[in-house]
Amino acid sequence: MWQKEQVIEEFQKRGKRMTQQRRMLLEVILESDWTNCKDIYYEARKRDSNLGMATVYRTVSALEEMGVLARTYQYSSPDSPKEEEDCQQQSFVSY
Repeated sequence: MWQKEQVIEEFQKRGKRMTQQRRMLLEVILESDWTNCKDIYYEARKRDSNLGMATVYRTVSALEEMGVLARTYQYSSPDSPKEEEDCQQQSFVSY
């Protein structure tokens, strides 16, 4: 599993800026339970009310490129308790 310092170093190696919001998002991702970008966004908004969803998506995308996160898909039965949600839901796993 990646450590925060390793990710920050990788951002710098790739010439990407490591802003305060990205640092905070990285903490949320590495420390919290989440399954998708919305979960990350809602948890991060508790820490920074100025955070935008686009920042979450850009950061997650950068983390995917670096191999910190991998995109997966979850499937459920149409009769599951979450009937109003799509059968296919995007989620991420950290390494």
